[in-house]
Amino acid sequence: DEDRARFPANKAWLEKFTRRILYYLGQSNFYHEAGAFYYDMGVFNTGAHWIQEIPGGFHFHTLIPGSYKVLNDEFGVANIMIRQIDMDVKAFADFYVKKGDWSNVSWRVKNAYEQGNYTTKIGVVHVMMPNKYFNPNDPQVGTNKPWISVHYEAGSQRGTTYANLVEEMGFNQDKDGNDVFLLIEGSRRKPFICGRSESNGFEYGLKGPTLDALGLIKSLNKKAIGKDQALEKMLSPTTQGPASIKKSYRTLQPNQFIPLDATAAAQGGIKPVNQVNAAIAPLLEDVSDLRQQVDKHYYADFLLYLSKNPKTRTATETNAILAEQQLVIGPNLQSLNTTYNIPIVEFVADWVLYEDPDLEPAPDTLQGEFLKLDFISVFAQAQKAADLPAIDRYVQMIQSFAQFPQGAAIFDKLNLDKLADLYEDRFFLPSGLNRPQDEVDAQRQQAQAMAERNNMIQNQLPAIAGAAKDLQTPQQ
Repeated sequence: DEDRARFPANKAWLEKFTRRILYYLGQSNFYHEAGAFYYDMGVFNTGAHWIQEIPGGFHFHTLIPGSYKVLNDEFGVANIMIRQIDMDVKAFADFYVKKGDWSNVSWRVKNAYEQGNYTTKIGVVHVMMPNKYFNPNDPQVGTNKPWISVHYEAGSQRGTTYANLVEEMGFNQDKDGNDVFLLIEGSRRKPFICGRSESNGFEYGLKGPTLDALGLIKSLNKKAIGKDQALEKMLSPTTQGPASIKKSYRTLQPNQFIPLDATAAAQGGIKPVNQVNAAIAPLLEDVSDLRQQVDKHYYADFLLYLSKNPKTRTATETNAILAEQQLVIGPNLQSLNTTYNIPIVEFVADWVLYEDPDLEPAPDTLQGEFLKLDFISVFAQAQKAADLPAIDRYVQMIQSFAQFPQGAAIFDKLNLDKLADLYEDRFFLPSGLNRPQDEVDAQRQQAQAMAERNNMIQNQLPAIAGAAKDLQTPQQ
């Protein structure tokens, strides 16, 4: 509700909310890990974070593609993540064994720890999924939360499999009464985020520019290796010659002299074993062609069209090219927005809303309302302000027509209050810069009443002056 969002108390609280979100993002390692995610997104068309909540904040772990598996729900969104990690026995015991209680750990781990084999690797399976036992009518404490994370020991009889994982979660013990899981944690927020690019219905990481160009990339790598081998043979060749030369002093250093006797000279002297013809020019031409084909899979030739063709172009041609580029890159940006940007901000916003001690409660006018997240970066402002050039041209047209006789009446058509609200919305202006509409209306009513009072006084002045003159005449 734009009007409710502009209400001064609401706008001030929302700005404080935004500052707290940005503060905790800056305090965490998000901006470092986001770069690793974007790299995976560009190479594999997918990437993932595991978000670990820690005292006073959260920590992002970027998962290496191939180290985890995800299961999708009916909407194609990853809602279950399974990953396996290897830990040293020492680290394993420090993390999972609490107060000397080894009841949920296999004898193999305990035996290795007691014998001092701290470098022995132990596999741990970490599963994150919705909690089917969550009861929203009860307080969200302990494991009664929408999301559940469980850890169990891989390859152990004390462990489990995903087939019976959900069933065992109901009682968390095997038939002998022993604990099945190493650790169970509940979370009110989804503890992982898995993004993907637009892939036309394919699963995560199975379709995209990188995999389409994978054959070309492998060919480029093969040619690069072959080129390096050929150059190495040309620069440091294996040589052959008469056996008598081996007994003489010889060197392959630059500007050095190699003595040859008459027999060795007659036999041709020293020469390379392989007659290498690297054909550098055709090879470079082939490599350049392969690179152009790879670029086409990423639309590089189209997206870099203006920079690669720096000729003078009209504004109409430039705008048409920019519009087409937005259409090309739009689907990927949209999928990145829906699968990564929005879930990240929603996670942090929910954490700040419920965990930040410095955020005061929302005003009564916002209680019970849903908040829709919006982005305020420079790029987001540019996207949101796409209609401002048209608005500016319209205002210029109004100003130009107002210069004609009787043209000032065209200003009656222009709603200046709406124009100010549009700029406030497009540029995310801070609260207090634009006055609230009800305050502006009250100020205008007061000014109008004052003007009417002044007009009335001005109209009554001649009569008052005449009456005063009439009163003064008899006295004289």
